Amino acid sequence: MNIDDTVDVDESIVVNLNPTRMQALFEHFRKRKLIWIIVLIILIVAIIVNPIVIIRMNKGKGEKTATTQITTVEIKTATVAHITTEKTAGKPAQITTTETTATEEFIPSIIINEETKWKQSATTVAGGNGRGNALNQLKQPQGIYVDEDSESVYIADSENYRIVRWKFGAKNGTIVAGGKGRGEEIDQMQQPFDIVLDKEKTSLIICDRYNRRVIRQSLQNSQDIQILISDISCWGLAMNNNGELYTSEYREHQVRRWQKGYKEGTRVAGGHGQGNLLNQLNGPMYIFVDKDHSVYVADSGNNRVMKWMKNANEGTLVAQGEASGGNLNSLMEPIGVIADHVGNIYVASESSPQIKRWSPGAIDGVPVVGEKQLGSDGPTELSHPYDLSFDRQGNLYVLSYGTNRLQKFVIDRD
Repeated sequence: MNIDDTVDVDESIVVNLNPTRMQALFEHFRKRKLIWIIVLIILIVAIIVNPIVIIRMNKGKGEKTATTQITTVEIKTATVAHITTEKTAGKPAQITTTETTATEEFIPSIIINEETKWKQSATTVAGGNGRGNALNQLKQPQGIYVDEDSESVYIADSENYRIVRWKFGAKNGTIVAGGKGRGEEIDQMQQPFDIVLDKEKTSLIICDRYNRRVIRQSLQNSQDIQILISDISCWGLAMNNNGELYTSEYREHQVRRWQKGYKEGTRVAGGHGQGNLLNQLNGPMYIFVDKDHSVYVADSGNNRVMKWMKNANEGTLVAQGEASGGNLNSLMEPIGVIADHVGNIYVASESSPQIKRWSPGAIDGVPVVGEKQLGSDGPTELSHPYDLSFDRQGNLYVLSYGTNRLQKFVIDRD
């Protein structure tokens, strides 16, 4: 339209545009503008405040399994679903919202592999006050179970015939089973060698070695004790992610898996007499079960560590002794074993004060913690290391049988 064009105007419109009418129209549009401003503010606040991210750590290992820890992230996002901006029947504008929930799983950043290192000075988590039966002491401790959910570690305090629980940071332990002297009664023990919690983490499962039995005791009721397995020369215990129990049997030279009910075990390693063939074991000690239900066995009498995959008829050699003609990094009398997320194994042995890592196909182990010489009370020293465990942060726990203490080597993130 050009500026010189003539425009016809409806006279009725001009007549109605009096000052009172103009003021009413102005108020109408001003209120509508205010409503949209309020709506815009609510939308901005929703975007800034949401999503609310709740991170819940998976309750998993203190377990002796190589399960990669899964973190569940639950995202709750408020979404504006419907907005009514017009005033109707004298009612104000209405804004309604709906809330949606999305869940995803991801693998955490801490994955233990052949590049992982630990600080060489350990902190003492339990014991370390000499050999004895006081609550701040241990006496020839054997097996451990780290339970991060309760921020505790359970220890088979063998020569005190008891199971003690040490809360993280505590100076003293608490007796949770036994502690009534050596004996054969249901509430007594004769050198407990290992311990795990059941899948629900409501009961202790204990290898009561010289009573030749595996017992279960409720954590809620210390009088609720039952014998799960009788006439068994157990040494080590493990549990898979289905809640099935595994027992290493020193004199029977085998490992068995037990489903709930514990009536009859299924042989999963060894069981063909004492020997050094791939389908045999010789005095198996501690064991470890990974997420695929492969069993790692410290085959002490054969100076080797064997891996038995699920349903296998024979094992695979994953760490061997005397392979390098007396090399200090070769393996002698392995006792404890655990595996990381990518299949490296970590071994404690009677003949070495160091924990060594064996990568798949390696001829020798590589020391990761401990000194070359037998130690005493130093923070870098170990003496007759027995059982091992990782926590979710990748820290390494080593039970030093010779110095009656549990050492924690913190993962080195530098």
